[in-house]
Amino acid sequence: MNENERRWLRMLPFGALALLGCAATGPSPKSAAETASAVEIQFIRSATVAIKYKNLDRKSVTILVDPILADKGTEPPIDFSNTNKNPTIELPVDKKQLLESADAILITHYHPDHFDLEAERIVPRDTLIFCQPYDEARLREKGFSNLQVIDRTFTWKGITISRLLARHHEGAVGAPPFGESSSYSLQTKKEALFFTGDAILDDRLRAALTSVRPNVIVANTGECQFTKENPVLTPGTPMTLTVGELKEMTQLLPRSKVVAVHMDAINHCQLTKDGLRKYVASEHLKGSIVVPTEGDVMAYDALMKN
Repeated sequence: MNENERRWLRMLPFGALALLGCAATGPSPKSAAETASAVEIQFIRSATVAIKYKNLDRKSVTILVDPILADKGTEPPIDFSNTNKNPTIELPVDKKQLLESADAILITHYHPDHFDLEAERIVPRDTLIFCQPYDEARLREKGFSNLQVIDRTFTWKGITISRLLARHHEGAVGAPPFGESSSYSLQTKKEALFFTGDAILDDRLRAALTSVRPNVIVANTGECQFTKENPVLTPGTPMTLTVGELKEMTQLLPRSKVVAVHMDAINHCQLTKDGLRKYVASEHLKGSIVVPTEGDVMAYDALMKN
């Protein structure tokens, strides 16, 4: 810089000098709001999850997944197991506020541990509900009028929701309640979330996971099973992911984060969060499997970094 250039700079007001400094050093650091994760996931109870997409199409939207909203011990037990009434733990949030904050609901499948009697009663009938084809007629019978059936793929507010075939238990065929099942992929331009639904890790789920290759997998575990003789399944047959299958998922997609849910709240679930945490520690899987507590809120970006 020559003397004439220095003289010119000394004549500029301080504000202009500050602007020149910014231009010379590049853009100013982003604000906390700008660097905050665009997606927050609240793990509420069992398989009930709220996904908040911030600044999506310049707005924030929330999808509530599989709402079970009953107070502790106010609904019947799942048959062919013990007689403990459901849910077996309390809801950690206010159900009214939870529904008011939801722009849409995704019901992975219409079982009472994914859409309970209380949800049937208090969810407004005009709420936008995403569902699998098997469940449309029953939801309409209950008076729900704003249904969007997900057969394969549907895009809503910048979120592409894809349904992928799954099985609720080994050898399952035919329609629900314990035949075909569904997993779901929720993708934006930057984030990829995958909900296993109630599924086992068979050829269908492996194919879905390797096809989508999601960053975050919300995995329904609990090792749910019937313990008494019944006309549907042999007692002890798993209907959700086992600890071994969770481990296999981490080996199948080592860059993905598995978040384990669907425990402690429903009477036929055998695996507890404490039990799974001990397994995760013993198998050195803490970097791959997360076991949230009811009410926990996790930023998508933070999940990917940990």
